[in-house]
Amino acid sequence: MDLRLDLTVAEGYKNPSQIARRLTEDWATRNLYCLACTSAHLDAARANTAVWDYSCSSCGALYQLKGQNKPFGRRVSNSEYHTKMRAIAAGRAPHYAFLQYSIPAEAVTDLFVVPGHFLSSAVVERRAELSADAQRKGWVGSNILLGQLPEEGRVDVVKAGVSRSPVQVRDEWQRYGFLAGKKGGWAADVLSCIRVLERETQSKDFTLRNFYARFESELASRHADNRNVQAKIRQQMQVLAKGGVLLFVDRRGRYRVVA
Repeated sequence: MDLRLDLTVAEGYKNPSQIARRLTEDWATRNLYCLACTSAHLDAARANTAVWDYSCSSCGALYQLKGQNKPFGRRVSNSEYHTKMRAIAAGRAPHYAFLQYSIPAEAVTDLFVVPGHFLSSAVVERRAELSADAQRKGWVGSNILLGQLPEEGRVDVVKAGVSRSPVQVRDEWQRYGFLAGKKGGWAADVLSCIRVLERETQSKDFTLRNFYARFESELASRHADNRNVQAKIRQQMQVLAKGGVLLFVDRRGRYRVVA
């Protein structure tokens, strides 16, 4: 992976957002590879394609690119809200690549990818609708709440100016690949709650009763269209157990975190 930027592609541009777009899109077109399979190249989408910017011709994975010349905070502005939420509900959310670059260094310094299967209503925030006198009146944007993601929800490709081995990156990605295609982000939400409970209790063991007491109301609020939250939670526990994250300890509803 060549971390160097081609600054000539942004010559003549004055607007910072246009400069960022030109630099990052040029670099990504030349360097991004698919994390979900072994393809070494991604194809750029046509201009103004909704939801995604790059696709993999081998496995069909979709990627959206966000680039800037400073570190990403806990909340990052992103694309149209309703389109994104429909994709999440259908289990078709793209993967999100967050690229940081440095003009003085003329290089990409950091790049991490959030797998689409880690997106849910818990990490996507609705922004205010644009006013009636705005150029895109009625348009509703979104924020991705990076601070709400579990640690597993971001895979580093470039860290502090050093690119990681694609083999290592893909191994890390595939660890939670079993979540791909799960609709509504339920499994990712339950996993995130398990990580919170693990930190709060300083224990790998928990019971369904304790989980319900701590998170049932929160999950019901996130997924207001579901009328049987406890059953959905148990279903996601089974998904995570099959994926090797949890171990079913006994019939009293005890689980152990094993990964």
